Amino acid sequence: MRSKKKPIAALALSLFAAATAAWAVPPVYLGELHEYYQNGQVVGWAQRDCKGKLTQGGSVTEEVYITYLVCGI
Repeated sequence: MRSKKKPIAALALSLFAAATAAWAVPPVYLGELHEYYQNGQVVGWAQRDCKGKLTQGGSVTEEVYITYLVCGI
């Protein structure tokens, strides 16, 4: 008799790995500029302005530098 636990465990592990990878890149919040790097080079960016509009381009990586914009109250 074949065990059904192995396929279920493999599926659970792959879903966990995908979810963990997704959490590794921080979300872009209001007033933030994210620059994404790979091998020391900028490969992408994302910015959410003070009104909440998100613009982005290039590739998203785990190596990110965040700059904060000054938003009025």
